[in-house]
Amino acid sequence: MAIGETFSSSTVFLKICLVLTPLQTILYLIGFSSYHWVTRIISINPYETTGIILGTLRTTQGLWGGCIQDECKILHVTRLFATLALIGFVVTTVGVFVCLFVTQLSQRRILHILTLMVAAVTGVSVLIAVLIYGSQYNNPETIRITVSVDLDWSFGLCVAALVLDIITTILLVLNVVKKPRQ
Repeated sequence: MAIGETFSSSTVFLKICLVLTPLQTILYLIGFSSYHWVTRIISINPYETTGIILGTLRTTQGLWGGCIQDECKILHVTRLFATLALIGFVVTTVGVFVCLFVTQLSQRRILHILTLMVAAVTGVSVLIAVLIYGSQYNNPETIRITVSVDLDWSFGLCVAALVLDIITTILLVLNVVKKPRQ
């Protein structure tokens, strides 16, 4: 069976994954590596009762930026799951390409199942990472220095990659169900 025949005999679900997996990997890689996971606007207000603000400062922070005191432990855990997810995105993309274009391996059902499992574990890893980061950094703190914290576009790209991974995982499940046993 030639490459063209392997591709043409593949399910439509796997062919859709051919577009989704590189897209989700690129989105995640950009979000993973950029410094816009969170935006902090710091307002200095020494006179809480008067509402006079002496100044504001806008900062952005990524997954790989510094950490302050207690943030470090949470940030390290987030980095762990985010890195596992990045590896999973790459492995899922390679798995889909192999399932579509490598004739000898594409006929093995176990490869399709392994690709599905990696995609599912990747989705869980991203979900854990964004839940930890989002819950830690989306809590406004109020003292004499007011900090307004908003999740930013890098975080959003990782969430978008998560949504695409969920769709990919569903399509890979359908692919495994439709693939004849060999």
